[in-house]
Amino acid sequence: MGLEMFQLQNKMVGQIHPSSFQIQETNARLGVGLLAMFFYLLIGAFVFVRIEAPREAIELEAYIEFRDYWTQRMVRAGFDEDEIDRLFANIRDAALNGIWVEKNVTNELNWSFGQAFFFSGTLISTVGYGNVAPRTHEGKLFTIIYCIIGIPLTLALLSALVVRLRQPSQWLRGVMNKKLGHLFHTAHLQLFHLLFVTVLLLVFAFLIPSLIFTSIEDDWEFLDAFYYCFVSLTTIGLGNQVPGDSPEQQFRAFYKVLTTVYLLLGLCGMMLFLATLYDIPQLNLMKFFIIKDDGNDAYGDGEKVHINRTNGGPKYSRQMDDEDSPPGIPTNYMSTNGFYQQPTIR
Repeated sequence: MGLEMFQLQNKMVGQIHPSSFQIQETNARLGVGLLAMFFYLLIGAFVFVRIEAPREAIELEAYIEFRDYWTQRMVRAGFDEDEIDRLFANIRDAALNGIWVEKNVTNELNWSFGQAFFFSGTLISTVGYGNVAPRTHEGKLFTIIYCIIGIPLTLALLSALVVRLRQPSQWLRGVMNKKLGHLFHTAHLQLFHLLFVTVLLLVFAFLIPSLIFTSIEDDWEFLDAFYYCFVSLTTIGLGNQVPGDSPEQQFRAFYKVLTTVYLLLGLCGMMLFLATLYDIPQLNLMKFFIIKDDGNDAYGDGEKVHINRTNGGPKYSRQMDDEDSPPGIPTNYMSTNGFYQQPTIR
C-alpha cells in the first residue's frame, strides 16, 4: 500500500517554515524511527530463519536424495550426467515460468485472456505476484509503459472511490457523535468508529473471501486463503499462492477476472481503513517524525479549516487567511502533546 499510504499522508510539509531546533528534534525522532525499523527487520530475519530454515533443510535433503536416485538410474540407462543436469535445469525453469505438463492434462497458457487480465490487474494495483512475468523484450517494454500510465490512473480512481465510501462512514461517525457524544470522549468515539470499519473490512475483505477461496481451491486450507488475501490487499504480493493456477480449474478465465475485481475493491477497503486510522491523531504515527502542520492548510490554497462539532458530527467551514500575520505573533509553538504546530490566526 505504499503509494496509497503516501497519498493519504500528504500534509503539504513544504509550506511549513520550521526553526532549526524543530528540524533537529524531528530529525532525531526520524533517526530513532529508522533505527527501530532496522531492529524490527533484524527480529523478522531471526524469526523467519528459526521457523523456515529447518523445513527448507529437510526439503533440500529430500530433493538431493531424489536427484541422486534418478541420476543413478539414468546413468545406468546410458544418459550422460551433463544431459541429466540440463534436464533438471529445464524442468526447474519451466516450473518457475508457470509451465507444467502432466499426463493426460491439457494446460492453459499463462498468457490466455483470463490470465493476462489478472496479470494486468496485479500490475496497476502494484500487487505484482511475480509468478508470471513477461519474457520478451517487447513485453517488458510494454509493462513499463503500461504501469507508468496505469498506476497513477488506478490510484486516482481508487482514491475517488474511497471518497465516496467515506461519505457513509462520516455519516455514521456523525450519528455516533450525536447519540453518544454526551457519554464518551471524542477520542473514544473515533476508536469505536475505527473498530466498526475494521470489523466490516475483516468480514467482507478477508473472512468471506477466504471461505470462498477455500471452497474453490482444492489444496488450500483456510489459513492459506486468509494468507493470500492479506498479502494481496496489503500489496505485498509474494506470489507463492495465487488463485486459479491449477490446470484443472473450471472457468479459469472467469475466475481470474473475478479475482481481479476482488483485488481492486479490497484495496478500496484498505484505503478506507487507512484514511479512518489517520483521522485519529493519537494513532497517526507519522506526526512523530515530521513537523506537524495542524491540518490547517489541507486544501493547499492558503485557507484555514475550522471544525464545528455541533449537531452530532464534524462540519467544516473555511476562512481566508490574512496576507500578513500581526506582529509579535509567533509562527510556531509547542503543543501539549510535544509536537510542533503552526498557530491558527482567527
